[in-house]
Amino acid sequence: MGGSKELVRAAARPVAISAATVAWVLGAVVNDLSGWSFTLTAAAGAALTALAVGIPLRAEHNARVRARTAEQIAEDESARAQLVLNDALEPLTYLIGRIADRPPRWSFGRDVGELQGQAKAVVLSAAAEVLGADRLRACFFARVEEKPVRLVPSGFHGRAEEPRTTFVQGTDLGDFALGLLARREDLFCADTEAASPPGWDPGPHKYRTFIVVPVATETRQFGILTVDGLQIGDLTEGDVAAVRVLGRLLAVALGA
Repeated sequence: MGGSKELVRAAARPVAISAATVAWVLGAVVNDLSGWSFTLTAAAGAALTALAVGIPLRAEHNARVRARTAEQIAEDESARAQLVLNDALEPLTYLIGRIADRPPRWSFGRDVGELQGQAKAVVLSAAAEVLGADRLRACFFARVEEKPVRLVPSGFHGRAEEPRTTFVQGTDLGDFALGLLARREDLFCADTEAASPPGWDPGPHKYRTFIVVPVATETRQFGILTVDGLQIGDLTEGDVAAVRVLGRLLAVALGA
């Protein structure tokens, strides 16, 4: 149906231009114009009609091109994200399987720690690269049970800026972050300058947007996974789901 309408619209356009031009010619004849006067009037009528019809047509064409381009970009980014996520999930599920299948004597062995460290590295790499924006950074903050309870930096990937924040229980920012973890809640901050967490101190932070997801199972809390970007728009609400999946898989690996 849409194709038929487009064909009718395309056929009507030259008819409209021709009819409008003929109207100008008839007007010139009725006004008894001849020679150069007639020629100039007819030419002006044709040119003005072409502009009047052509400019909207050109704008419509450009809009269709932009729509197709935006759609193609979205499809390319979606395909890229799916590819990177798939590339991350395969080694991650393999590592989780190895951890889960370990013999009982491995329970506190070095091999388990190495496998869990590899799983963390895969998650951080995927979180920094799967979303597609330039120079993202993914960080893992591990929960430390010593008093006061803290979330301390325990690995990062992406932009070469080592995380320095420690979230300490008893501070506004620390209690806020630990509360997110305890409630298993995600957080998306679109702009740190417009809306930031309680106790937020920009300090040396250069990023303007970030995502926080808990790394926890139903019974255990391991920490939080964050992804941040330098520019507003580097991350969106739609990116939270992908980071959440990676956080849950990391929790499975650390808890296995």
